[in-house]
Amino acid sequence: MNAGSKKLNEMNRLADMGHFPAAVNAGATLNVLVTLAVTWWIEPRLPVSWAPVAWVAVVLAVNLLPVVVLRLALSPASTYPSLNAMNFWRDQHKFSDWVYVAASANMAFWVLTGWAVFAIWHTPAALGAMMAVAFLVTFSPVLLRSSGRRQA
Repeated sequence: MNAGSKKLNEMNRLADMGHFPAAVNAGATLNVLVTLAVTWWIEPRLPVSWAPVAWVAVVLAVNLLPVVVLRLALSPASTYPSLNAMNFWRDQHKFSDWVYVAASANMAFWVLTGWAVFAIWHTPAALGAMMAVAFLVTFSPVLLRSSGRRQA
C-alpha cells in the first residue's frame, strides 16, 4: 500500500508523516516556531528550577486539549481521510493515539532544547538560530519532497 493512501487512523510508522500535505507540515512547523518564541520570552521570567518542566506541561496541555475535545465528537460513522488528503484544522484529532505521543515528545524536545539554549544565550540571535534549525528540521519532509521532485 502506498503510504500516502493510508487513512489517518491507519498510520503505523513515523515515516508516514512524510506524506502529509505541505499545509499540514506548515501548521506543525508554525506551532513549533511560535512555541520557541514564547519559550524565549518566558524563560528569563521563570527563574526557578522546575519551570522548564512546568512549561512543557502547559505547552502539551494546550496542544492536546483541542484533540481531546474534538475526539468527543468522533463516532463509528466518522470518516478518516488519507494522509495526503488530510486537512490541518478538520482532521488533527483523527490520528492513532501513538501519533500524539510522538508529536508531544517532539514538542517537549523543542521546548527543553530551546529553554537550555536560551538559559545560556538569551539573545535574539540565539532565538533566530533555534528557529532556523527548528524550521529546517520540522519542515524537512516538505523540503525533501520538493528537492526530490526537482531532481527526478
